[in-house]
Amino acid sequence: MAKKINDKVLEASWPLPENDQISSAIPTKSMDFKGSRYYYNKLEEDLKKRVYVMSVTTWLNCVSKGIGFNMWLGNANSYKDAMSYANERAEIGNMVHAMCMWLIWGKSVDTSHGWYNADEAKINPIPNESKLRLSAFIDFFDEYKPIPIATEISLYTDNKEYPYAGTADQIMMINGETWLVDIKTGAKYPKEQQLQLTAYKLLYDLLYGDITGCIDRVACLYLKKNGKYELKEYKFVPEEWNNLIEFGKYYFSDMRGTMPKVKEPEELPVIYTLKKEEEENEDATE
Repeated sequence: MAKKINDKVLEASWPLPENDQISSAIPTKSMDFKGSRYYYNKLEEDLKKRVYVMSVTTWLNCVSKGIGFNMWLGNANSYKDAMSYANERAEIGNMVHAMCMWLIWGKSVDTSHGWYNADEAKINPIPNESKLRLSAFIDFFDEYKPIPIATEISLYTDNKEYPYAGTADQIMMINGETWLVDIKTGAKYPKEQQLQLTAYKLLYDLLYGDITGCIDRVACLYLKKNGKYELKEYKFVPEEWNNLIEFGKYYFSDMRGTMPKVKEPEELPVIYTLKKEEEENEDATE
């Protein structure tokens, strides 16, 4: 892990080698449980010792996305159709995020190779929309000339004062300041996204502030399907985020005030066989 990276990147030129970017303090995995997403330490194999922390985006579910989102959902043929479309948009976002990360590491992206969809277990072509959004990212890089500090870095702690977790897309040095940048390929939800960025800054400063210094600015980088981009800076609003967490404890808890307890799904066997007759006989004689 790089030390005192602020001093280093001020004199560096892009690309900063991948192994010189800071790595996650605690590598994490995520899982869905009863409609909520949780993070946990993937190195902890003992299920009894695992600490499951609800994702920032799950906490944000107690905030309405507004009338526009509600109208879109209400006008869909069915909830299933709406979720199918949402999953298609999520795949676009995933592939754009991955290609941006590849570029940041100083590597080229060959879109002719397609995109592997893990849910469908097949390679899908990369649509022009994704290519245009990737071009927008390149234009952003050419204009701002950021120096990457961290990519897809885990924001997780088992400190009970921080009952939320997430993953920061990009930590970058721009004009001598440290930016936390979240890449967006979907619609703007300014207040929700401001809260998300605030939560990420709180976690980043706690976990990595002593290495890189605390985050100076937070922003969303909107990569648009017409090949344009917008870097939108947001205010840091910790009081509002903490108020949401307090309300969320009521929203997500049961009527007794108890928050959900995550239970890992039972791991079923991989190989199945029928007992042989002699084994059954041996069992009967014992």
